[in-house]
Amino acid sequence: MMNFKDWNTSILAIVLISIFGIFFYSFMDPTNASAYLSSAYEFLAIKFENIFQYGAIILIIFLILFALSKKGSTQLQIQGRDEYSLFSWGVMIFTAGMGASILYWSPIEWAHYYNEPPFNLDDSLDQKVLFARSYSNFHWGLTGWAIYTIPALAFAVKLNKDFNINLTFSGILVGNPKSIFDKFVGSLLDFIYIVSIISGAAIAIGVSFPLIALLTSNIFNYDISSSAELAILMICFLIVGMSTILGLSKGIKRLSLVNIFLVFLLLASFLFLGPTGDIFSLSIESIAILSKNFFKMSTYTGSEFVQNWTVFYWAWWLALSPFVGSFVVNISNGKTLREIIFGTMVIGSLGSMFHFLIIGNYSYLMFSENIVNVPQMIESGNSNLAILMIIQTLPYEKFFLGIYSFVMLIFLCTTYDSCAYVLSSSAMKSMKKNPDIILRLIFSALLMVLPGLFLFVDGIEFTKNILLISSIPILFIFLAMMYVSVKDS
Repeated sequence: MMNFKDWNTSILAIVLISIFGIFFYSFMDPTNASAYLSSAYEFLAIKFENIFQYGAIILIIFLILFALSKKGSTQLQIQGRDEYSLFSWGVMIFTAGMGASILYWSPIEWAHYYNEPPFNLDDSLDQKVLFARSYSNFHWGLTGWAIYTIPALAFAVKLNKDFNINLTFSGILVGNPKSIFDKFVGSLLDFIYIVSIISGAAIAIGVSFPLIALLTSNIFNYDISSSAELAILMICFLIVGMSTILGLSKGIKRLSLVNIFLVFLLLASFLFLGPTGDIFSLSIESIAILSKNFFKMSTYTGSEFVQNWTVFYWAWWLALSPFVGSFVVNISNGKTLREIIFGTMVIGSLGSMFHFLIIGNYSYLMFSENIVNVPQMIESGNSNLAILMIIQTLPYEKFFLGIYSFVMLIFLCTTYDSCAYVLSSSAMKSMKKNPDIILRLIFSALLMVLPGLFLFVDGIEFTKNILLISSIPILFIFLAMMYVSVKDS
């Protein structure tokens, strides 16, 4: 039964202000606004390059030491939350943490690194190819998932101490504000928390929809238009709405299980319908290169490659970490802190790496056999077309175009459903109660506003830069969360 007294209306207000504030500025002057924010991010990326790189290593060491300590055996207990099997839990973590972007990047990211190689490898073709195929596993692997794990750990530790906290930055770092200054700091922290979640959700769908529209247009022979993309958006909202009504166990869980089944089917198709032996061989080679050069990649600084890619990715993971960390805690009732740490880092890393090892290496083999010149298409700005042509090299191309686009759509739905759940949970005054269905539907609808507007107004680049800039204060918020994790555990 709905009870408005249980709602934290300040969170709802911040969400509304954030959504319409982003739209207003991107609508008024999207080109100049985006250029200004892009310059600001580039300046900050150079200034904070070393902190991003070395800080990421510190996070991994901190999490491993925490998990192996006595504190790691502490069990998370959340009243009114279901407990999930390891498989269901891992599936929900992966599908919420990745989203459709992994199916966008896995076929083509290696080609970006081939065109812009790290470590000044322009003159060494063999080394350039090796690192191009391996760097994606670094950017989407252990370090990124460690970044996701820090908020999950801090939220879990704080919840064990006090069930009545808000699952936001202010909830764990400020608690119950007693002064005007505390309220100001709390509101600022919540603003950063919510802007990062909303921006991340908007960009995920904004980047993925053109590709989904291209793939489906090749199946059903329709012209790509804003109306067609809006129809796909509405389908996504209907799926999320049904999942919301069903709840966490029957909704997000089932959606995630369908998602992971289709992902397995897709990966198996690329692996076994493609040159299986070569994919296995290249995958082993990629893992070996990553293992041998992990520390080198983690400490590589003073390069445009690092600023354009590694710092960009760490900033991206940081900005999305509040959402993923909150969601992980919401589904981790009964798990120990050790299980949360190692489960999130290991399951997430392996799931991400399989995409790049299989789809990425398949894509590279299509290039090496002169079937699809992926690097050239990337250089000419035809990323979506390159992905389409890679999928079309499989037999039964229309079937796999359908599977690929449907998996992307379901990935988007699980991300949106999880986002709506996290925001509605944070908008409840206490974690003792599950968020109301009406509140979840409100957030589900609000999260669709920006992507819907972006179909008609070009605001994606503007929003992306907001997301990346929000990662800078989150860097320092992470220090506070690490302190809280140790102090309160």
